[in-house]
Amino acid sequence: MPQIYDTEAFPNFYSMCIKPVHQPGFFFEISDRRRDNAAMWRYLANVDNMVGFNNMGYDWPLLDTFMQNPDIDAAGLYARSQEIIHGDRFTNTIWQPAIPQTDLYLINHFNNRAKSTSLKKLQFNMRARDVMDCPIPFGTHLNFAEMDQVLAYNAHDVLETERFYHENADKIALRQTINPDWINQSDTGLGRKYFERELQARGVQTHERDPETGRRSPRVTRRPNGVLLSDVIFPYIRFDHPTLAHVHGLMSRVLVPTQDFDGEVVAEDLKQGEKEPKLYGVLDGRTWRSHSFDLDGCEVTVGLGGIHASRDRKFIVSDEHHTIVDLDVTSFYPNIFIQNRVFPAHLGPIFCDVYAELLSRRLGYAKGSPENQALKLALNSVFGSTGSIFTCFYDLACFFAITINGQLLILKLAEMLLGVAGCRLVQLNTDGITVICPNDRLEQLASVAADWSARTRMPLERAEYSRMWIRDVNNYVAESTGGKVKRKGVYNPEREWHQNHSMPVVRHAAEAAMMRGANVEEFIAGHAEPWDFLMRLDLTKASHLQLDDGSTHKGIIRYYVSPTGRSAVKHMPKTTTRIHGRGHAECFGQRGSWCCSACYTFFRTKKEWEEHADLAHASKITLAQQYDGEPIDYDMRYYAGEARKLVITERFYP
Repeated sequence: MPQIYDTEAFPNFYSMCIKPVHQPGFFFEISDRRRDNAAMWRYLANVDNMVGFNNMGYDWPLLDTFMQNPDIDAAGLYARSQEIIHGDRFTNTIWQPAIPQTDLYLINHFNNRAKSTSLKKLQFNMRARDVMDCPIPFGTHLNFAEMDQVLAYNAHDVLETERFYHENADKIALRQTINPDWINQSDTGLGRKYFERELQARGVQTHERDPETGRRSPRVTRRPNGVLLSDVIFPYIRFDHPTLAHVHGLMSRVLVPTQDFDGEVVAEDLKQGEKEPKLYGVLDGRTWRSHSFDLDGCEVTVGLGGIHASRDRKFIVSDEHHTIVDLDVTSFYPNIFIQNRVFPAHLGPIFCDVYAELLSRRLGYAKGSPENQALKLALNSVFGSTGSIFTCFYDLACFFAITINGQLLILKLAEMLLGVAGCRLVQLNTDGITVICPNDRLEQLASVAADWSARTRMPLERAEYSRMWIRDVNNYVAESTGGKVKRKGVYNPEREWHQNHSMPVVRHAAEAAMMRGANVEEFIAGHAEPWDFLMRLDLTKASHLQLDDGSTHKGIIRYYVSPTGRSAVKHMPKTTTRIHGRGHAECFGQRGSWCCSACYTFFRTKKEWEEHADLAHASKITLAQQYDGEPIDYDMRYYAGEARKLVITERFYP
């Protein structure tokens, strides 16, 4: 049976709280007052599966030290704890633990810098009653009362880890079905492992051993002379539109260097998050990252990654004269690999054969089945891995063959569709395009789309929208003609675990205002879920929040904006700022005469007005670190104001 656990280490105190799923837990303590070494050893001898949060990176290496030396004291465990915290993660990680470990941190890829998420952030997102940080500073020599406080904190984290374990039941079951040895792989890692296994089954060597060190490492293709984009652009892509022809020629001249001054390949680990992406190009002797241009009144941006463009902050409607048509390329990146025979040089063309077979095999399994999910992960994970030197798929020429040609193919589709009389561009992104087309030209548009598919061998999926509200290409609401609503970005109430789940009432109110004409204030006043008003503030170790009563707070702060709350200032290493400065005290007037719209006080300069507004009219907050779901005295003006920022009213007429 899986056992959920967590450990804490102080100079004179070590504790482990562990509990079987759905059963009571146990404490083991090694300190000045108790020595549970023998009892803990006996208990662990009968455990066959341990579940934690970042346990592979911290808790298990510490516990393994205990297993190797059962008589160790708290000081020894604390010293080992400091080695783990301040040392190299990969050196301290024990890849084959004596007791199998399930790490929810790794499964969710929180070790990726872009997705880095602590258990405290998850407590907010899971709506825990207590968002609890350690009550005693780490490194403190504890007295007995403080030890009891740490034990309570230890137990709380175990209970929250168990809650998150149940949230991940499907992910864990999928990994156990595919290969239990891959239990701690992220979705991307799981898909990559699956693909590697298929290649190895066909005799492809994906890894090699260093004859001197014996270490196993992935095979890769290095490009010491860089990648000239003209070498990877497909020859059949041509443009008639002068602007697009210019963009095509410009991108063809870009060189992407792949070595730094020491001659070492730059590790653009786009997936694992070990380093920030450093990819850049050189054009005419200057650094090149992106290029923007106008196409049918939209600003289009192309770069080394994806393409994007949209009619920002516009409301668009299908009517008796026009229809909004959305065209997405099915499995776009996998199909670029397959149809154009793009492959990492060291893996050879069999890579494309495996890709095609996996894509075909997936269609034979029902959606939602473990086999279908595994194949989906395998198909989607490989592209990003071609840009990561830590994988056996690394080949930057292959990576850019996908990203650059993907952008040019979408631009070619845009060029062909805009050739239909009266057709206007609404938005385009990495794998699709949305247009609004005259109803009497819909058949012609369908014919043009079919022509593009025939030329490129890329299948298109078509949808028609009755209404769209677009803030930008990544944030919009679209209602299909069948009534299904698609929500993206800030409008999407279903957030990923690594995202901030603050005040969903704002998203609900904005959508109700746009789709149903609801009054924002009335909607918020009638909203029955007080949890939807709560917000999260993430403070770094070097920052703290100070309230006007003099109290200071650190870590993850849960709060809501309230007229009866307190003013709050966030202190950071080099700056100090009010957490919700100025509130609703807008200024108006002219130079030499600035007026506060909240209290109609006049000021000589705008700076004086800003100082006044921050002191007198900043929104106040009420902390809710402990919260049971009771009604709250929220600040209607604040939440309504935030909702109105998301409401799109200006209509686009084609």
